[in-house]
Formats: sequence, C-alpha cells, structure tokens
Amino acid sequence: MSAVLFAAAARLHPGDGYALAYGSHATHPGPTSDLDLLYTGTGPLTPAALTRLVEEVKVLHSANGLDLDEEVAYATKLYTTHDDIQAATRLEGFAGATTYATPLSDPAALNSHGFKLRLLLNILTTPHVILGGDVHTYRHHVTRAERATVLLALRIADAPKLALHQAIDALLSSPEGHTGQAWLGYQPGPHLYAVVRRGLAHLAHEHLVHVRHDEITWRPQ
Repeated sequence: MSAVLFAAAARLHPGDGYALAYGSHATHPGPTSDLDLLYTGTGPLTPAALTRLVEEVKVLHSANGLDLDEEVAYATKLYTTHDDIQAATRLEGFAGATTYATPLSDPAALNSHGFKLRLLLNILTTPHVILGGDVHTYRHHVTRAERATVLLALRIADAPKLALHQAIDALLSSPEGHTGQAWLGYQPGPHLYAVVRRGLAHLAHEHLVHVRHDEITWRPQ
C-alpha cells in the first residue's frame, strides 16, 4: 500500500526541490494512518498553487481511505522553502523559546512559523522516505539537520561535559518527564542513535565538540 501511495504522492510535487514521506508511513503504518508529506522548493508557492496542493493531498487521502491529521494545518506543514529548512537547521525555531516542549494545547503556536521550523528539523532527523527530486540538496539538508539536533541536545543538557547517552536522553525527555510528541517528537532506537552519532561527527570535524570514549566535551554558547 505505501509504495502505491508514495508513487501517487510523488506525482503531486509542485516544486523544484524534493519530496518526503514521514511519520507512520515511513515506519509501521496502520490501515488508515494519515500520510505525512513534505514538499520543498527554492521559492514559495503562490497561494493558488498551495491551495491546489492541499486539495490534491486531501483527495489522495480520501481515495485511499486514510485519516486526515489537521492539528497542524496542511497549509502550514505541507510545503516549505529551502530557506526555511536552513533556518530550521540554525535552530531558529527555538529562538527566544522559554520551553522546548511541543505546545500541544495551543493551536496558534502549532501553526506558527517557529513551530514549523521545529517540525522541519524533526522530519529530517526521524525516519522518512525520499519520494524524489533534488537528492543532493536533500542530503545536504539532512547533514545540517543532524548537526543541529546534536547542538540542540547539548543546549538542553547545558553541561560542558556529558556522556553520549545523556545527549540522547535530552532529546527523548524533559526534566519534567515529557516524552515523544509532548517533548521533541523523538523515539528511542537505533535511528536516533545514528543521527546523534553522525551529528557529533560533523561537529567534531568543525572542532566544536570533542568526543572520547562516548564522552562529549564542548563549550556551551
């Protein structure tokens, strides 16, 4: 089922970037799970083109008996520019934030530009499927996102020296015990471990961290 959906979703791509499927259809979808999609391009879509894309994606869901998830509006989450992705990898989605938790009970915050940047970072660092498009740019964005995710973990931990598992734990749960979608949307497992490992390698290459025997040393900003 997912392969057919992926092919149909890829044909809807309106931009000159790349398209991704993420969420449950990239892991273990249920029979009516919504199909989370992200389309990217070098520039914004016109309002008419964005409206058309949203309607086409909704028709794809209806034709295949899939649920719709509009907690974050499709007009907010379905399409993004490469400039916004670059902003996400600079952690601009967390600029001025008083908490890293997901504002689940605040529809306005969930549909804000700041939260969209958080969502973009999460999409690129959780399991997903590339549906087609500019693979070179996609790989560059993933590399930048992995680097940024480790920087986020280090900022949350706020310690000049910590173990690898502490950096991963910072992404998985808050000091108050918030986890999953209530925190940063990450799940424990080999994928997150690999993301953090690769992100650390990027930062070490830039001499921003030092890693020895799974102990990370860095200078908090």
